[in-house]
Amino acid sequence: MIKRIIESEDGYKIQVYVWPNDHAKAWVHINHGMAEHALRYDDFATRLVAEGYAVVAHNHRGHGSSETTQLGCFAEQNGWRKVLSDLDVVRNSICSTELPFYLFGHSMGSFIVQSYLSTTTQKIDGLILSGSNFQPKLLSIAGRLIARIEQIRVGKTQSSALLQFLSFGSFNQSFKPNRTTFDWLTRDNTHVNKYLADPLCGFPCSTGLWYEFINALVDLVKQQTLKKIQPNLPILIFGGSKDPVGLMGKGLPKLANAYQNVGQNNITLNIYEEARHETLNETNQQQVYLDIINWLNKQL
Repeated sequence: MIKRIIESEDGYKIQVYVWPNDHAKAWVHINHGMAEHALRYDDFATRLVAEGYAVVAHNHRGHGSSETTQLGCFAEQNGWRKVLSDLDVVRNSICSTELPFYLFGHSMGSFIVQSYLSTTTQKIDGLILSGSNFQPKLLSIAGRLIARIEQIRVGKTQSSALLQFLSFGSFNQSFKPNRTTFDWLTRDNTHVNKYLADPLCGFPCSTGLWYEFINALVDLVKQQTLKKIQPNLPILIFGGSKDPVGLMGKGLPKLANAYQNVGQNNITLNIYEEARHETLNETNQQQVYLDIINWLNKQL
């Protein structure tokens, strides 16, 4: 693995990790979730390299340890737009245009890559969505209003205990009695313990980040937004039947149906029974890896 620092247009220093492969048959660009970071995908990336792929991942703004980031904050202004722009910067700086290119997004990263695809003119060869959801529009509008109120109350760069409770805090309710506050991530206690011990994981995000994120969710469920994503795109959607982010397995079929309703017909949906939010770190991790690799190989 090679670490690089790539400067974005506004001077932001993006932390980028590359797992090269001299004989790569395609690139996979990993986009991590909220309150975590790209290096958590090292094992997955290493497996992809062994299967013939080159991999790149970067820390989104407000995540990781870049000297130009504030943990939990996208940016003072236009944070979501800058996050999408960073994805382009990393892709264009690292990935060869001669090879097929696949986008992988987990949780918040799954919404980032979908939003990116609705705005970019660059083509991709496949989309992989992990731990995602199709959030009802009215619920997102209500969440955006709460985030806006909290932003006014405590400040744009500060965190809100209310927003934290309504999101991460509520996810653990289905797994009582709780061993930790992050039991909802995976049944594998080793990975939960690593997450808890990692200072770059589990931090509260700012009200500004939450507002921009939820505002993007409101736009993403619109048919006119989904129609902007390139047609005939191979899409793999997967997650756990006990993932609170995906409404305990109910949100993923709705996401697949939303894409089918706008004419996307090359969709694969995998729901893993009893698995929680981080299926890449679940007790059936190797089966999940194999399913992703088989899907990638099938596209090629």
